[in-house]
Amino acid sequence: MRTTRLVLLASLLVAMIYAAGQALAGIPNVELITALAFVAGYLLGPWLGAGVGAAGMGAHSLFNVLGAVAPPVWVAQMACFALIGASGGIVGPKLARVGSRTRAAVWSALTGAALVLIYQVAVNAVAFYTFTNDVDVWVYVWGGIAFGAVQVGWNVVVFGVAMPPMLRVLARYRRELRPEPESSAREVGR
Repeated sequence: MRTTRLVLLASLLVAMIYAAGQALAGIPNVELITALAFVAGYLLGPWLGAGVGAAGMGAHSLFNVLGAVAPPVWVAQMACFALIGASGGIVGPKLARVGSRTRAAVWSALTGAALVLIYQVAVNAVAFYTFTNDVDVWVYVWGGIAFGAVQVGWNVVVFGVAMPPMLRVLARYRRELRPEPESSAREVGR
């Protein structure tokens, strides 16, 4: 039963990432898929969260209403979102335990900014080597800074405002999905 619930939730989260990506595709770098991939990792753990993040971004980029991306960029996007999903499983529980609401908001905002910066650097580096051959790398980088700053700023707000209460609410469901192994439960009872 537990495996069925995990597979069902993972599938629903992949579909949610895809749908959220398509819903906001017309607004450049305003997205909710980073937060959703992070939440998937928080709920399902780092390994399954990485798979959900990669699959959700893979579907979003491959079947995007604005057109599919080039294969090397697609692979870079999926790898970055696997990292975001895994980060949700590793960093998310720590963020959920931060007591002060202000500190939780600041740490969450910094986490969102860091994850999107990693994504922007990796994907833009791959895109540069995929699409250009006659432009200086710095011209390409500086041209993308303003565009990428929108996504970083957006995720700072989304992670800072929405992530701490979302993690607190989802903590109960996370415990139900990821119960303690029987060996540690027995040791606690001794």
